Amino acid sequence: MQTKNLQIAKILLTVLAVLILLLFTKFSRNIDAAAENTYSVIAGERQPDTNIVIIHISSSDLESIGPWPIKRSYYALLINNLSQQGVKKIGLEIFLSSRMVTQTVYDKLLKNVIEKSGRVVLSSLAGKIFRTGDKFYTDSLSYPSPKLLNESLTTGHINYIKNNGFEIPLTVEMRGESEKAFAYQLFGGEVNTPSILINFHSSWKQFKQYSLLEYFELVQNKSAELKKLKDKIVIIGISDPQIASTIETAYDEALPGTALHAFALDNLRNGNWLKTDNYIPSAVVFVLMVLGTILLLPKLKAKRYYVYTSLFGIFLIISFVGFILFNQKLADSFFILPFLFVITAEAVFFLLEKQNILKGVLDEREVLKKLLAAKEAELNRLQKELNVATDDGSVQLVEKIKSLKDDIEKLREDEEDKTKADIPSEETVKNFHGIIYRSKVMNEVVELVKKAAPVDATVLIVGESGTGKELVAQAIHKLSGRKDNNFVAVNCAALTETLLESELFGHVKGAFTGASSDKKGRFEAADKGTIFLDEIAETSDNFQAKLLRVLQTGEIEKVGSSRQFKVDVRVVAATNRHLEEAVKQKKFREDLYYRLNVFKIELPPLRERKEDIEALASYFLSNESKEMSLSKSALNALLDYDWKGNVRELEAVIKRALIFANAEGRDMIKLSDLPKEVVKESKYNFEDLVIESLRAKKFSHSSVSDTAKELGSVNRTMISENFRGVVFKTLYENGFDIDKTVSVISDTDEGEVRERVRNKIQTYIKNIENDLSKIDADDFEVVKSKFSSKYKNLPSKFHPYLDEVIKWKMQL
Repeated sequence: MQTKNLQIAKILLTVLAVLILLLFTKFSRNIDAAAENTYSVIAGERQPDTNIVIIHISSSDLESIGPWPIKRSYYALLINNLSQQGVKKIGLEIFLSSRMVTQTVYDKLLKNVIEKSGRVVLSSLAGKIFRTGDKFYTDSLSYPSPKLLNESLTTGHINYIKNNGFEIPLTVEMRGESEKAFAYQLFGGEVNTPSILINFHSSWKQFKQYSLLEYFELVQNKSAELKKLKDKIVIIGISDPQIASTIETAYDEALPGTALHAFALDNLRNGNWLKTDNYIPSAVVFVLMVLGTILLLPKLKAKRYYVYTSLFGIFLIISFVGFILFNQKLADSFFILPFLFVITAEAVFFLLEKQNILKGVLDEREVLKKLLAAKEAELNRLQKELNVATDDGSVQLVEKIKSLKDDIEKLREDEEDKTKADIPSEETVKNFHGIIYRSKVMNEVVELVKKAAPVDATVLIVGESGTGKELVAQAIHKLSGRKDNNFVAVNCAALTETLLESELFGHVKGAFTGASSDKKGRFEAADKGTIFLDEIAETSDNFQAKLLRVLQTGEIEKVGSSRQFKVDVRVVAATNRHLEEAVKQKKFREDLYYRLNVFKIELPPLRERKEDIEALASYFLSNESKEMSLSKSALNALLDYDWKGNVRELEAVIKRALIFANAEGRDMIKLSDLPKEVVKESKYNFEDLVIESLRAKKFSHSSVSDTAKELGSVNRTMISENFRGVVFKTLYENGFDIDKTVSVISDTDEGEVRERVRNKIQTYIKNIENDLSKIDADDFEVVKSKFSSKYKNLPSKFHPYLDEVIKWKMQL
């Protein structure tokens, strides 16, 4: 049901987003522009047409030649010179108003130069422009003063419309007259479109350009660069931002009008203006993409994150490629806004779902808190009664008090299992070459290691399995003068006597069957370094004699050879046995023992340094996951355990607990994540209370309501859903054997009670079967999406078990 509600909400939000975009067109255009600017920046600048040259009047030019407007004689001089250079066309983007009385004295001169050139396009101004069908009309046209002296001079309007970009009508009409656009006149060709949307594909500074004085300086110096102007189209305009109107593009904060028309000409010459013919179809396609994903999502196997990421990726590819490679202006806003609305809906529903799960957990926790308070109050009452009770009554009261104390202890343990443990700070924990500790006894061991390491003497490390003997051996090596040479470790107990000799001393070719070549031994490999002989007590008397000779002489003899050679090796040996006892029992050579026991380091078992357990657990946790923590109950269980496997066993337990906690999406390890042998006492949890109460009431018709009242007037649904979850969990744990499930849940031999439990179990299974019969699908994820009502009130900890029950019934 919740999945269906989410789907409906997302569809409605998509429709709402489309309505907003249709009603507020300026908003949609802003989104489109933002997307296009982003694409432009990512794609980078593309070289504009090299046949277009800009000569602009800059602010520094005006400082030198006078205030604006400059004398029109400068234009005449410039046009005359450009004509001499053989340029193809000259566009004067500056409007020469006939109202400038002081300039009219130069109009005749300018007209004559323009007539002589025969390649000049002057700029005109249209009034208000409006569109009817495919034609543009204006209510007025203003011509430059030279045109008033000679109507045959070529002019072009410099107007543009800011409408979803910068649009230039290629022709405007007024009462039978028509005026082409300035850039269109310079282009001189024909295009089959009434207007163009300018594509600003680079900064305007990428055009070949000169300031007015820079150009006159080239002329004065008769620069060879002027020859490059032959057959170019030159646009003359003003770039001073104090005078010229500017616009902002993806590459320029202030692009002057001269450059705008240069880009328009570039677009016309190369056909790369922005096309809008696919704008409406793309809007439809983008909306359908979002709606289609919403409708198909429940049927898809992939996770929602991947589906939405893929959808957004497809949109980006279509939109980016369309805009950059094919110059298509697409309706990006009709994807972006609906997509954002849908993602927001997903996030809100996700948070609400988490809130509901949390509420369920908090409700259960509240019940346990209330029960704890009630039991503590009852305990106080009984203890007061005990003080005044007779001998006959005191025995019963003592039993009740003992039972209550047990219950209270279990309830407190449950409370602590939801509370994060205080882990010792890093300042109090020491890391000595991988040996983690904070205890005094381990500090003494470390100090002994520091003393033994620099002395080139044999070391014997004694300690139970898993206490870290090899770490100590490595620390000795790293702190010794041999640290730059090899550290070689050998487990003596893992090899037979023959193999051990071959492994340690090496062998020559033909020494035994299979010895097809000479082999270097571990002692030889450790030359100038350290060899660590672990489990030394597990070796034979024969091998011990050979090892003694190596320690005495420093010489080894390969198996199958009579030649001896010296090696310089420091020996560090280790054992988990009491060598003194082994010597007394003639199971270990006494002379070898004294040779090894020059420096003895005893490692305490973990149970004798329990203050290190917190530090070690924290260290192992941080190695696997920085976010994971321990509950107080879990930490107490670790502290109470004897750890026969010592640090190695603790590391294994932490790694196992991490797997369980991660599987349930938790960031805290609880008692349930620890092995049963570590957790000595079981704690109360809500499902235990529910089952115990229902059992006490023999699963009668009113047992659910009565249990709800008994546990502090909790919601009846909470009780029934916890029981349903226990049924699914027990079914799964007993291999879907209904008889075993009935036995475990009922915990009685009473036939009537067992029958009631069986009926409830079969009802739950029948409901699942009925729903499955209505679904025509074999894929579990598709089926699960149809079962949302079955998961809605079920506590999240039971969801995996419901998954397994559904899968079981799907296979039948």
